Amino acid sequence: MAASTRIKAQNITFSIGSVDYACDATSVSLELGDAPGDVRTFCEVSVGKQWALSLEGITSGDAASLYRILWDNYGTEVAFSVAPHGGTASASTPHYEGVVIFNELPPMSLTAGEISSFSVTLEVVNTDHDPAADKYWGVEVVTA
Repeated sequence: MAASTRIKAQNITFSIGSVDYACDATSVSLELGDAPGDVRTFCEVSVGKQWALSLEGITSGDAASLYRILWDNYGTEVAFSVAPHGGTASASTPHYEGVVIFNELPPMSLTAGEISSFSVTLEVVNTDHDPAADKYWGVEVVTA
């Protein structure tokens, strides 16, 4: 078997709503963990799951910056898309989409002479798990 195409973290597209914020982000991570408060029964393979969208980026006061969008829209839900390859979704270059809750404000952390950055972990709205439809607890794998 030939080697699979590797994802190199450059030229990605990271959108909130219809706006691409890749140029304000330094790290985008979708992480699946156990859903809070869920209980595993004897008939289940595991407890329910919950995605988190972790973001790191530059701190900016610009009104259209990722930093300000997180502040200005605290408490709201909005669609997001992560396209590791950028461009159009396909079977070999899928996009990962869902709805995120702006449930955490990015910190303001300043160090003399350094460019400021931030890190937040946001909750992804959980939905039914349906692998046949490429939907995994609120994150859809889009291939077309």
